[in-house]
Amino acid sequence: MTILDIILIVIAVALLVLVVVMKTNNKRLVMRAVHRMDTRYTELLEKSNSEVRRITALYDELRSRTSASQAAATSNVAQIIDIERLSAEQKKLEAEQEELSNRNRQLWDISVSIEKERQHIQILKNEIEGKHREVTSSIQYAKLIQDAVLPSLEILRESFQDGFLFWRPRDIVSGDFYWMKRIGDTVIFTVADCTGHGVPGAFMSMLGVAFLNEICVDFNPETHPAQILEQLRHKVITTLKQKDDGAVHKDGMDISLCIFNLATMKMQFSGANNGMYHVRGSVLTEYAPVRNPIGLYPKVRQFEDNDVDIQSGDYIYMFSDGYADQFSSKSQKFTLRRFRNLFVDINAKTKVAAEQAKILSDTFDQWRGSYKQMDDVLIGGYRIK
Repeated sequence: MTILDIILIVIAVALLVLVVVMKTNNKRLVMRAVHRMDTRYTELLEKSNSEVRRITALYDELRSRTSASQAAATSNVAQIIDIERLSAEQKKLEAEQEELSNRNRQLWDISVSIEKERQHIQILKNEIEGKHREVTSSIQYAKLIQDAVLPSLEILRESFQDGFLFWRPRDIVSGDFYWMKRIGDTVIFTVADCTGHGVPGAFMSMLGVAFLNEICVDFNPETHPAQILEQLRHKVITTLKQKDDGAVHKDGMDISLCIFNLATMKMQFSGANNGMYHVRGSVLTEYAPVRNPIGLYPKVRQFEDNDVDIQSGDYIYMFSDGYADQFSSKSQKFTLRRFRNLFVDINAKTKVAAEQAKILSDTFDQWRGSYKQMDDVLIGGYRIK
């Protein structure tokens, strides 16, 4: 082995030792470096984590603020929309309020006008009521006069076994009237229906009573019912100045008239548009009138006398057309057929005049019901002694 080899070996060993030493030193160095790096890394990691947490917190805060801002923005937008809607509604309400104000002003003007009219109407109403009271008072007084000019019912009581007068004026005074006159043993009695009702009819009825009183001043046993009616017609035409000039004259009256001699038990009847019923037991005999009124008429016919066969206990009925022409609440007329049957039924039930009058009254009221009374009603019932 040469020195060179030994030198080389020594160098190699030295190098090896050096390498070993260097490795040992390097390891320590590396460990220290690693330790330092680890510490540094830990520090950096902590700083990084801290920074991440800070950034995360900042992000969360920012997002929270962003959400709040968005919510606030959304709320602001909603508020703006609400404000715009409220503004529109307010404008609409203001317009409606203005319209209501205009209507209120118009209603106020109308109310003022109505109040003025109401006050005016109230004044007129008070005046009319005052006039009505005056007129009614005058008509009530006219009724007293009409009742006063009608003959006393004592004539009926003295001349007949029994009797009644069912008199139902439609108004206060009546265009229907009855008349009786006793001359010795003779009684003249009538039931008449004047044109119209109320005051005009009452005027005609008073004329009729006055004319009959005047005509019968010259009554004698030879006087017949038809003669009295002819004279009555002449007086009506003359007094009312009725002329045969083609005009329609409606003023006048329909009348049935009987002359009854109490001593001889003889009776005569004559009628101008008004007939007469004679009831004996359950038999009704109708005496027809001449179809002419008391007054001017286009086709004048002479009135006729009818002899009436009577006996004690018989009933004589004379009447106006108001009862038979009355309508019911069902708009049905009572009719003459029902009227005739009613008298037969009444006589089958009772012969007492007051009871017959009550049956007539009750039947009329039940038939009429709530329907207004159409015309004056008058029925005279006379029971022969």
